[in-house]
Amino acid sequence: MTNDYSPAVTATRARVCAVAVFAALAVGACGSGGDDGRLTGSKGAYAAQLDPICTELQGKIGELGQDPGKQAAEVQEAVNRMMAVPVPNNDEQRAKLYIAAMQNVYLSLQDVDQSRKVNDQPRAAKALDGAVANNENAAKAAKSYGMVECARPL
Repeated sequence: MTNDYSPAVTATRARVCAVAVFAALAVGACGSGGDDGRLTGSKGAYAAQLDPICTELQGKIGELGQDPGKQAAEVQEAVNRMMAVPVPNNDEQRAKLYIAAMQNVYLSLQDVDQSRKVNDQPRAAKALDGAVANNENAAKAAKSYGMVECARPL
């Protein structure tokens, strides 16, 4: 009996599932805010707590893939801090969409790091492409929510 388990295949399947969930949620996303375009109420308070985390993270990342192990750790720490902020009930889906996209950035960077450690350059390149795409998805989700700093790609 052969062992058909492959960590690389499992990680890829997990990313594909996460991206599929992200895409499904993105279909229903739309923007909202006050008359001047700024967020108000609980959404504004939520964005006001997440945007500084994003600003700090952006200052630590540099070019994606430059130091993927360190970058993955930084993204994971930022995501953990973001997840500690209570999500407003009136727009929970879009807030979770952004967090899911950032988790995908973390997973992709982790895959880049692991691939490079085993000298699997094709897998590392594909994972880096995934990190870039997930980063763009995160920025779009943040913009859709109405965040400012988080709407800027890493």
